[in-house]
Amino acid sequence: LGQIIRSKIQSGEWPIGEQIPSERMLMQAFGVSRATVRQAVENLIKEGILYRVHGKGTFAAPQKLKQGILRLLEFSNLMRRNGLNPAAHLLGKMLYDPPLDIRRSLALTDTEKAFWYQRLLSVNDSPILIETTYYSANRFPNLLESYDGIEEALTFIGKQYGITATRESEVFEPVILESYEANLLGVNQGFPALWVEYVVYDISNAPVVFSTTLLRGDR
Repeated sequence: LGQIIRSKIQSGEWPIGEQIPSERMLMQAFGVSRATVRQAVENLIKEGILYRVHGKGTFAAPQKLKQGILRLLEFSNLMRRNGLNPAAHLLGKMLYDPPLDIRRSLALTDTEKAFWYQRLLSVNDSPILIETTYYSANRFPNLLESYDGIEEALTFIGKQYGITATRESEVFEPVILESYEANLLGVNQGFPALWVEYVVYDISNAPVVFSTTLLRGDR
């Protein structure tokens, strides 16, 4: 039953964002029990194929994004190439004294400061990920004033400072969202997500940016 429902959504027979037939209708259409219908629907909700709205019903979820972990810093360009409409909202930016792990990642001295940016990235008006990035204040003077956080960071830095990114290293792990992040991403506290940390390096193997990203697990 789950495979049938999935195929109807993927074929467009049951359009994205629209309510699927009720439990009773599915029982009658496919000659199965209520328990079978509920199990199939619950499995598809966990997979992100369906989503439930309390008091309204169950709906076909938006398509999952196809994107490699290593290309997060080109998020907007990748989404446009897939025919989607990306948007970035700057949540905050500041100059501050970074903790030890960020100093090490950016090869900063004990006295150097860093620029901190946090953005909320959406696709087709649906929030997808929270991106937090850190840059050396010494290496990128005036970045806080000149970069508004809307354009992709590597694109802006490449044009303004002549930097070319050549490689990146990353680690990632599954996590559970706390209330602040869950609220930004439009889901409930405790929702699953993917946590990604990565460092991008330039042609001389010097770190350009350290970034952490939280991606909604259902997308």
